[in-house]
Amino acid sequence: MPFHAVCKRWHYAPLTPPPPPQSCSPTPRLMTLRAETGIVEFFDPGYNVVTTQKTDIPKLRGARIRSSKANWLLMSSGNRGMFFFHSISNDIIELPDLLEEHENSCSAWTFSCPPDSSSSDCFVVGLFMSQMYYIIKVGDTEWKYHYFLNAGDFATSDCNNSLFFKHSTINLLDKGNLGTLSIKENSAAQRPRWKFYGKYFSNVYNGGMLVVFLSREEGDVEVWRYKLKGKVLEREKITSLENNKTLFVSFGGSYLKTCVAHGLGNKIYFPMFHDNNKGVFYCLANRKYYSFDYSAIKAYSSSNIFNLVQPRSCIWIEKEND
Repeated sequence: MPFHAVCKRWHYAPLTPPPPPQSCSPTPRLMTLRAETGIVEFFDPGYNVVTTQKTDIPKLRGARIRSSKANWLLMSSGNRGMFFFHSISNDIIELPDLLEEHENSCSAWTFSCPPDSSSSDCFVVGLFMSQMYYIIKVGDTEWKYHYFLNAGDFATSDCNNSLFFKHSTINLLDKGNLGTLSIKENSAAQRPRWKFYGKYFSNVYNGGMLVVFLSREEGDVEVWRYKLKGKVLEREKITSLENNKTLFVSFGGSYLKTCVAHGLGNKIYFPMFHDNNKGVFYCLANRKYYSFDYSAIKAYSSSNIFNLVQPRSCIWIEKEND
């Protein structure tokens, strides 16, 4: 008799590691940068293994990953340095230094499209508490620093990464409220326009936006779908990912994938590890953290994140197409 058929509770206990994904969709990898050495690590959740890539790229030493799209990483270095790094080819695209009088106080960064895109209309935006923000169009020689003084109580933080581009508009959340920042006239020099509570809300997940809340103290997880109904922003708590999907969540880069590997449906992978670099995922069905371990007799499980390691500079990236 199959182990998972014994009882309903055991059905959710992932004590046997899944086979490596073959026919399923490609699995994102977690890229971690060890800033002190410039060493790059890649974690593959399908195999539950971390591989190390030693690089001879001095620019990566002391750098920090901020955001990603299509294997391009937006990086910061020191108080003013910013550049793009391609995680496969190791190509680098330099950006001008941030303004000396403001330096890098931004809690969240994003960019609109790959910087080598044929459209070439790549904008980079850094936000600090929604009241001050950097913006540059790739190819310009200087950052623009804008203030917005009428944001009220709306403010981003270093725990909030709910932002992405769609048609030159950034959507972000703060305490459940929605704000949008729209780039005007395809120019970084023009002051972007703020709107609050969703008039320009973008439908990105079955008619809404999927948001994951992770408590800092114990690691309690909640998933909500935010949806615009008329001009009213509504939210609905999600207890199961539709079609048995898997979520990969990190600051600056997150993915919702279908059929990553057998046994990983309705799970959320965070950038967390337990002993010996074993990746940890969260099971929505029984609200606990687990890890598949090919060498252990019993798989790791925990109701909290007290003993888990979270790298400072890491991000989920998608594998390049073959």
